[in-house]
Amino acid sequence: MKVFKGFLMMLKRNLHVVVMYLAIFLTILVMIQTLAGGKELVRFEAERLNIAVIDRDQGVLAKGLAEYLGNYHDLVDVEDDPAVIQEELFYRNLYYVVTIPEGFEEKVLEQGEKLAVTTVPGTMSTYYVDQQINTYLNGARMMTNAGFSTEETVQELLAAAKTEPVVELLDQNGHGGERPAFSYLFQYLPYLMLAAICYSMCFILIEFRQGDIRRRMLCSAVSLRSQNVQILLGFLVAGIGLWAFCMLIPVVMYGKAFWGDANAGYYLVNSFVLMLVSLSIAFTLGCLIPQGDSADTMVNGAVNVISLGMCFSCGVFVPMEILSSGVRRVAQFLPVYWYETVNEMLAEHAAFSGEQLAEIYKGYGIQVLFAAAIVLVGMAFSKTREREIG
Repeated sequence: MKVFKGFLMMLKRNLHVVVMYLAIFLTILVMIQTLAGGKELVRFEAERLNIAVIDRDQGVLAKGLAEYLGNYHDLVDVEDDPAVIQEELFYRNLYYVVTIPEGFEEKVLEQGEKLAVTTVPGTMSTYYVDQQINTYLNGARMMTNAGFSTEETVQELLAAAKTEPVVELLDQNGHGGERPAFSYLFQYLPYLMLAAICYSMCFILIEFRQGDIRRRMLCSAVSLRSQNVQILLGFLVAGIGLWAFCMLIPVVMYGKAFWGDANAGYYLVNSFVLMLVSLSIAFTLGCLIPQGDSADTMVNGAVNVISLGMCFSCGVFVPMEILSSGVRRVAQFLPVYWYETVNEMLAEHAAFSGEQLAEIYKGYGIQVLFAAAIVLVGMAFSKTREREIG
């Protein structure tokens, strides 16, 4: 197992690369968790504004409008003086002032005259008050035209306003309508896997393929097949080690929230298959990039293009729902797209139908096929390199 031991020695020398990308990944994860994943949706609540109703009519319908608005906002008494009103609006003691004219019922309901309102400029919340006033006036017109008296109309409108609507959210995804916080970790995992594995593994494989080292290996008593098996074993050990460490992160950060999730096993399998894809890409890059002084630069350029390119186009850094249809069609030819497709399904559902399970297994299978195809390409180039050395 000399080749395997040599692989581990080289891996140890490149361990700082893995540690660096782990630090970058954890930093990104903490930022995302703080900005997005850590926020829980508790409830929706209408905003209450400080408003004033100047009633110059003092009729039943006018008083009903004031009481109606009081169900949704905080009514503030203010003097019927434009200067005083402007001052209160300037200091944000008021946000909305509606003036009810004399002859309110005739002018507004019958003639369609609009109420005079004064608001704080640029405040979008005031449109909400406009809508409530229109709702009250439209309801009053409809009921009075239907033959109801003014008192009956106001009574019915106030009763409807005081009725608390009961909204029951259906738990369609099994997560209480929310996305599990740890799903963000798995969403950004491809960046860590691709960058850390490709950088470290590429440099190791390039060192193995250096002219003198390669010739000594070919002349050794260890068969070429055994050498390749030992190198492959080294790849798997390094990849599984990184994968296992990454899987400790959700356990430490989320504990039972992760292990108690019904999809924890699916997350583990999906990330494991992603690790295999990353290893295959690293292997092929190590076979493609020639030795020499420019090898480091070529590795840096290739890994940046592959890792960042797939992360931006396959739903890692940019959510899939934001990506255009054209980008998504192209992304289907990349393995990370299928990883993110599975990850989105796991984040959105706690239980799956037969069709959904088939989609998940399809995502696994396509990733494995990508890994196998990429390895075959790398092996083809590796044989070509061996002939050149021979």
